[in-house]
Amino acid sequence: MSFRKFAVACMCVMLAVGATGCGQKEAGTSSTDTSKGSADKSITYWAAMNGNVSPVVQNYGEVEYYKQLKEKTGVAIEFLHPPVGQEAEQFKLLIASRKDLPDVIQAQWLSEYPGGPEKAVKDGIIIPLNDYLDLAPNYKAAMEANPEMFKQCKTDEGTIYAFQGLNQGDVKAFSGLVLREDWLEDLGLEAPETIEEWETVLRAFKEEKGVEVPLSIKALDLSGNGLNLFNAAYEIGIDFYLDDNGKVQYGPIQPGYKEYLTTLNRWYKEGLLDPDFASIDSKIIDANIINGKTGATFAWVGSSIGTWYKAATEEGYELVGVPNPVLNKGDEGKFLSGYTNSIAGPAAAITATAENVEEIVKMFDYLYTEEGALLKNFGVEGLTYNMEDGKPVYTDLILNNPDGLSIGHAMGKYIQANYGAPGLCEIPEYQEQYYQLDAQKEAAAAFNKYVDNAAKHVIPPLTATSDESKDLATIMTEINTYRDEMFIAFVTGAESLDNFDQYVEQINKFGIDRAIEIKEAGIKRYEAR
Repeated sequence: MSFRKFAVACMCVMLAVGATGCGQKEAGTSSTDTSKGSADKSITYWAAMNGNVSPVVQNYGEVEYYKQLKEKTGVAIEFLHPPVGQEAEQFKLLIASRKDLPDVIQAQWLSEYPGGPEKAVKDGIIIPLNDYLDLAPNYKAAMEANPEMFKQCKTDEGTIYAFQGLNQGDVKAFSGLVLREDWLEDLGLEAPETIEEWETVLRAFKEEKGVEVPLSIKALDLSGNGLNLFNAAYEIGIDFYLDDNGKVQYGPIQPGYKEYLTTLNRWYKEGLLDPDFASIDSKIIDANIINGKTGATFAWVGSSIGTWYKAATEEGYELVGVPNPVLNKGDEGKFLSGYTNSIAGPAAAITATAENVEEIVKMFDYLYTEEGALLKNFGVEGLTYNMEDGKPVYTDLILNNPDGLSIGHAMGKYIQANYGAPGLCEIPEYQEQYYQLDAQKEAAAAFNKYVDNAAKHVIPPLTATSDESKDLATIMTEINTYRDEMFIAFVTGAESLDNFDQYVEQINKFGIDRAIEIKEAGIKRYEAR
């Protein structure tokens, strides 16, 4: 969707709002009516800091976007941030307190709150927004414009529980596998497509280029950011997924998972895989790919590739992104890295103890207007963007920051475009400009090559009943711990792959069939929303 089309879509939302919301001007029914009151209101807002922001500011209140949001809506926000690395623990403590809650909590309610968002409402932690949608006509219209998106914004009971980031773009995968393209050219090799070709490339990196760590990448990561990118070749998901018949399966107990582990074990033995894969962190990986210690790794299109190019000093340094590998030449992939659903990132819910509920609702509704979307994604005209030929174009404050900030960090300091949060997000003009380098644009295309196939195998955001949630938590806590331990043991050879059947048997004993049953029930309720 181009910005012109996006603007037209926003206008359609406004017209729909105008047709259904006559006499509700005070509710903020137009893209320019920000409903700013005669006096500023102050609210408290708990949110984990995104990695694009935490390196450049100490608090979201320092971000120019939030300063402007106050000017537009009259709502002053006091942000409360958990320490980096303690987000999950602090969220649990926060919701346990109940009586001393901030006005807004931004979190992954589906996965982080025990029992999901419907339980959070019933527990008196957050409020349902259904009765306040007349005060949020732009949000309501934006949700209803996409039936699948509207499903994902609700619980099975129909509760609208938070303000979501609504994905407006066509790109669904923002990360994947990259290799040193200049090394491939030196070796006379093409970018690998199959597992066999990957093995050939990694061996050539080691034997002919003398590369210390041909593949430097993390271990199992359910978000799709590690070695699990290679599971795609064996046509299995790394967690729960839908098979070709639309049935829920659990990847780590499939026969293909043993083949996948066998490949990784072979690479580990041959020294093709980083020996520290189980403990390596992103900073080490960054250094490895920048300094030539490794030739292949996982990358984010925007932040990783852009940062690496900027930091690399080797002449002729080039990277190439590739689709997740397949087993046989000509096969089409079925799984992407971190497939993005219609809603993106953590969602902001209003707590049951909040006093200025109507003002908070109106503030968030502003983010779903054309003006609000421009502010969120592009910032202040003349400062962070200019309009050129009817399109917002970032200034050098973002693209060539005078303080030497990467594009991702410059965005983090001034706007809220490159991470999930309430509002209209992933606008194409943002994506086009965030990806400045040809290598980034080509990587994005490669990572999304099989996006239509992947959509058939992704389980949508589900909510479980209270009993289901308890069962799932008990079952999967044991399974996840065991699976992760055995993954490392199988890959390193500490555990023989001859014992794979016993491993599967143990996961069955933990209750994986019940977990699959819960997922199947959740899908049926989801489809009925």
